[in-house]
Formats: sequence, C-alpha cells, structure tokens
Amino acid sequence: MEENKLEIDQILSKILKHSESQLLKEESFVTDDGKPNTESIKKLFRLIDINNNNRISRTELEQQIRTIKFEELKPNYEDVVKEFFNYFDTDGKNTIDEENVVYGLERWLYKAIHVANCSDKSKTIDEYDRIVWEKKVIHGDSFLWAFVKCVLEIVLGIVILTFLGGPLTTSILQLSYTMRVPSFSISFVIVPLAMNTRTVIEALFPAGKKSENSASLTFSEIYGGVVMNNLSGLTILLAIVYSKDLQWDFSTEVLTVLVVCAIVGILGCSSSKYPFWTCIIAFLLYPISLGLFIYDKLVLRWN
Repeated sequence: MEENKLEIDQILSKILKHSESQLLKEESFVTDDGKPNTESIKKLFRLIDINNNNRISRTELEQQIRTIKFEELKPNYEDVVKEFFNYFDTDGKNTIDEENVVYGLERWLYKAIHVANCSDKSKTIDEYDRIVWEKKVIHGDSFLWAFVKCVLEIVLGIVILTFLGGPLTTSILQLSYTMRVPSFSISFVIVPLAMNTRTVIEALFPAGKKSENSASLTFSEIYGGVVMNNLSGLTILLAIVYSKDLQWDFSTEVLTVLVVCAIVGILGCSSSKYPFWTCIIAFLLYPISLGLFIYDKLVLRWN
C-alpha cells in the first residue's frame, strides 16, 4: 500500500497529461510563451464537473481519475481523490470550485514549467511527468538489486531460524505440557495468532472505510498470513516427517487446515474482490472445521 501511495505532483502530472491527450486533444496547459493556459484549465474543470453545478465533487473526480493509468501501479483511488482534495479544497467544503482549480493548477504549472525547462513548451507536462515518475517506476537495475536483496534477506532469515529452532521447539513443548494442550495446536493456532495479532489489527483499519476495495484488501491480507503460516509451515513439517520416517498422528488436524484454506482460496481465485457473502462463509468455516475435526476423530477414528 505504501508503495502505491502517490504524491500530488505524480497525481496532477498524470491528470494533465491524460487530459491533454484524451480530453483537450490539441490544446496544452502551457502557452507558447511559457505560462499556464487559464482557458485550458477552465475547460478541464467543466469536463470534470459532470452535473454542471460549478463545483467538483469527490464522486465526479473519482470517475475521471479511474480512466487514467498510473504507470504499472494500481493505487487506491480513494487515496488519490483525498490527496487531490487536500491540495485544492482550501475552504473545507468537500467540493472544489473553478477558482480553486485555476489558482491551484496555475501555481503547480509554474513549478512544472521551471523544473521541466523545455524549449518546446507544449512538451512541459510530458517532461515533468517523466521527472516525477522516475522514482516510482522500477527499472531493470533497481529490480535486480531488489531481487538480490530479497534473496539475501531470506537466507539470513533461514540462518536465524536455524539457530533459534531448537530453543523455540523446546519452549513450545514445555508450554504444551504445562497447558495440557497438544503441541500441534500451539504451533499452528496459538503461535501464529500471537505473531499476527498486530497484522490483523492494522488490517482492520482500512476495512473501516467500508468500501469494497478496502474490505477486499483486508480479507486478502489476513488470508495471505493464513497461507504463509499454515500451508507453508505444514509443507515444511510434513517434508521433514516424510524424509525422516517419523511417527505422525495429526492427519485430522492437517486435513481440517487444508480444507479451510482451500475453500477460501477458491473463493479468492474466482474474483478480484471479495463480495459481502464471502464473510458469511468465512465465519461458518470455523464451526464447520470443528465439526469436521470431531467427525474424523470420534466417528471415523482416522489418523
């Protein structure tokens, strides 16, 4: 989310570049003598003001922004609109009038003209857009370094876990014995819950916006933690059990975890957004998983 957060310069450069090529066609926001084109700015205002009430609302602005491509990024459009309004809505009325747009864009264009410093003033927006987006676009060299850095961090994490694995296992076994709880439940329920409580709490704040995008993002973030903690952990654990031919009596628990993760995963693959009814299924999966566990253990006596 932080990677996709855009600054006002990046937002305005894309809006004006898109407007010059798609809405105003041959017109430019910079005159031949290197000054802001006030008439083009007013024309852009009228194009965004769909209901012609001489004020731009958040809904009208978001409709326009959704037609713009922000490089390879997919920013949160609500955040883009919020940043735009923070810049232009000087009177705090939650709408923007023509005077605010003209004043704000002229002030911004003077800066863009100075930074771009183009001999062809009609190319000012394109040049400034390239400048402000250079730090957002990942090029080949920086991508290679990012890849190497990720690999080094993974190797370092494996080394740390190797040295801490023994004491951690001993602590879990002692805790399991003291609490009289199976060590499997400690490893795959209590420990992941304790480690990810902060992540879950932080994920709930975007959901407070009560939009489909933010709720889907929250669900995806929590489910990502579930996959990493349960499926990845189980895969490593089962590989060790198989390779060392160890005794194993947790097949019912593993089956329950896999069934729950698979059901939510199938729902996630079917759509880029989680519809509301998904949460009902997610909540029902808890008693269903308990029922499946009890049925396998007591009725089928399966291990």
